[in-house]
Amino acid sequence: MKINANFHTHTTFCDGSDTPESVIKEAVRKGFTELGFSGHVDPGVSMDIPAYIREIKRLQEQYREDIDIIRGVELDNVYDPYAAEDTEYYIGSTHFVPVQGSDVWNRTVPYGTHRENQPDCDICGVDASVDLLHDHCRKYFHDDFYEMSERYYAFEALICDRMKPAFIGHFDLITRFNDLSKEDGGHFLDETSEKYLVPARKAMEKLAGYGIPFELNLGAVNRGRKKEAYPGTELLRYLRELGGEILISSDAHQKELLDGCFDEAIETAKGLGFRHVNILVREMKDSDDPELYREALNTRSDNGRRLFWKKLML
Repeated sequence: MKINANFHTHTTFCDGSDTPESVIKEAVRKGFTELGFSGHVDPGVSMDIPAYIREIKRLQEQYREDIDIIRGVELDNVYDPYAAEDTEYYIGSTHFVPVQGSDVWNRTVPYGTHRENQPDCDICGVDASVDLLHDHCRKYFHDDFYEMSERYYAFEALICDRMKPAFIGHFDLITRFNDLSKEDGGHFLDETSEKYLVPARKAMEKLAGYGIPFELNLGAVNRGRKKEAYPGTELLRYLRELGGEILISSDAHQKELLDGCFDEAIETAKGLGFRHVNILVREMKDSDDPELYREALNTRSDNGRRLFWKKLML
């Protein structure tokens, strides 16, 4: 089984290395049938959203005979969904944790009103740098990474209520630097301990109940930052026990990595008992079994209908 699609893709509009058009050409060369763009809308990355939307729309039309391009954004849990309305799907991602007492716990905020580099910002990032992560943990969480991860998962658990995403992005991003050596600032969490897993499982239980897929995100693996995809093995196994749905995403910031480690991810999913993965498509094919399709919640195709999740059997 081969996956010819990716829905977590970054370009030069945010922090990617390649223009959208060059990414499309690479996707076509690889034999992709679908490609979802997901520019960052978060407090750590600045993006010209109107220009991004215009360009993806232009490319959707230009390449419509070659590949189905789906227009999305990766929306951070901090911001409200109106930040990028003219899109077909959101990835719901948590890159930041609001500090104690922040109004962001209770409401989403307009794009640009909370920026990571603002003085006295009341949110703290978990993936900018290992030094900043440790600084935030000391300043806001009593130098206790289990307290920090518990607050991260409490915020992550709100993502469907706050944002209405099509799928959940890199669920356990709090572990971004955990694979580093202790000397380099890593190994700050035992990802097999109940102290870590209990709040993570609680968040996963809540989100899985919405019927929203979780991505098996390979971005950190592809870039040599982590040994395992997000979610890690313990949490991915628990998602399977919950009956949760998955898709496989490369979180590509370089066009060459659009399908990076997909084969390994398929084997991981099979080994944990998943029987299928999902891809986003616009239409059901008449030649396919209709049982392979279900409407993709919180999607909004330009034709006024929802997109579909299509099962690829493993």
